[in-house]
Amino acid sequence: MKIKNSLGQISFGTYIILLAIVLSSAGCNETASTTDNNTVFKPHPGVAGFDWGNDPLEVSINEAVLKTDMGRDTLDLIKEDLYTYFHTMNTGDSLDWETHLTHFPLHMFNDTAMLNKQFAETVHWRDKGFLNRMGKADIKYASNWIIEEDQMVAILGYNADFYLDFLPHFEGNPAGMRFLLEDKYGRDNIIFNSSEEVNALGDTISIRNWHADAYSTIFVLKPLESMHFTFLPQGFNKANFGADLMKSETMLDLMRLAREYKKSITNGGN
Repeated sequence: MKIKNSLGQISFGTYIILLAIVLSSAGCNETASTTDNNTVFKPHPGVAGFDWGNDPLEVSINEAVLKTDMGRDTLDLIKEDLYTYFHTMNTGDSLDWETHLTHFPLHMFNDTAMLNKQFAETVHWRDKGFLNRMGKADIKYASNWIIEEDQMVAILGYNADFYLDFLPHFEGNPAGMRFLLEDKYGRDNIIFNSSEEVNALGDTISIRNWHADAYSTIFVLKPLESMHFTFLPQGFNKANFGADLMKSETMLDLMRLAREYKKSITNGGN
């Protein structure tokens, strides 16, 4: 579904920092390895017309290995808002985008012109058949809060099940998108999938995506007097407005905590 232009006054797309600015690389000539097979078609979120009312997205808390330095009641509330954040990214619906944008830390951002520009890039690539979606986020770590002047910031560590989908009318080479996921999730944690499935009408449906299955992090922010949680993906600081969203020392301290947790579970075999 196309996104309405009336959203311009607060327009901003999730993962634009990592995706929209560099999508012109889609014409890369690198050849991606594929796995081809014909199967009976089932509803798939990587094809046009998918019913997002039945989004298979899962946001969970991994009780077996969870380490949380914040209150559990608060973490449960964050999980609910994180589901909304990812779900409204996945659907791309105009009304859902309005909800999605409420989970970007607008309380720390004033450059509406920059938001409009980045949102236009997101709409452009969705129309060309490039989609990004979260399939699952399994929370394993939650830091304590760091209080800044007018907000509180924490970090979550989670296993991400993330996809870059390419609809049949996508004209670029999906191989050119590989470095986007390598930069975020690591070379050994991504794979390219390609298949052709047959629907009930006998039509062949092309399904192509890059899939990442890896540990990742996401920052959680909230105003001091609110329990409305907003989120920033790993790498947000690469944008020229990143410094406006949290202090660099806060970001570095939280990233260190998330790395220490990852190291502890790796050494522990979990």
